[in-house]
Amino acid sequence: MPKAKNNNADNLIILDREINEPIGDYAVRCLEYNIINMSLLPGTFISEKIVSEVLSISRTPIREAFSRLEKLNLIEIYPQKGTMVSLIDTSIVEETSFMRMVLEKEIIKIVCNNHTEKDLKLLNRNIEQYGKHINTNRFYELLKLDNEFHELLFSIADKKLTFNLIKDFIKHFNRARIFNIMKMDRRRTLMEHKNILLLIKEQNIKKLIPLMEVHLTHVKDDMDFLKTKFPEYFN
Repeated sequence: MPKAKNNNADNLIILDREINEPIGDYAVRCLEYNIINMSLLPGTFISEKIVSEVLSISRTPIREAFSRLEKLNLIEIYPQKGTMVSLIDTSIVEETSFMRMVLEKEIIKIVCNNHTEKDLKLLNRNIEQYGKHINTNRFYELLKLDNEFHELLFSIADKKLTFNLIKDFIKHFNRARIFNIMKMDRRRTLMEHKNILLLIKEQNIKKLIPLMEVHLTHVKDDMDFLKTKFPEYFN
């Protein structure tokens, strides 16, 4: 078992429970938000008992939430020893980056040839919202908008099922991306999204493909720098 940091559950950001939201789903959503948002840092020890107290729900749904989050590679459970927020696994980040690049290079070809004016407006609105938040510390909101931009591309290509199939798989990857938003140049993402939209309008597949390759591999390349600066968060 890796050496874990002190229990940090007292710093949990408590989200509002949605109407009719099952308690187990609520527990997962709260913990997932805090892990991806870095409120619970990689390597942090979390206690079933303390999380239960902080969220004011029983320990059974917390135990179930831990099990679900373990399957997403967001936590590691060590029987009789403890539960720890998993370190950012570079191999998962690299493989997810590869998967997204392969898929989205094909998605962008479809989008280039099969978009409507309404589609362009939705992409532009997303870019405008990203720009509004760019100088704030609302890192999770920026990540959400970034994800929504790419989800829109899948939707325009009529490949929503494909996006839904990879949605859970990229959650571990999202921690590297939010770390990237926190520590690297987030304006780069904004400018590249603007250029992607411009090239879609021009139906310029020749320039779009290399741009998508660069855009989707930034997080992998930046990770080398982040690992040097924050080695305790990676494995």
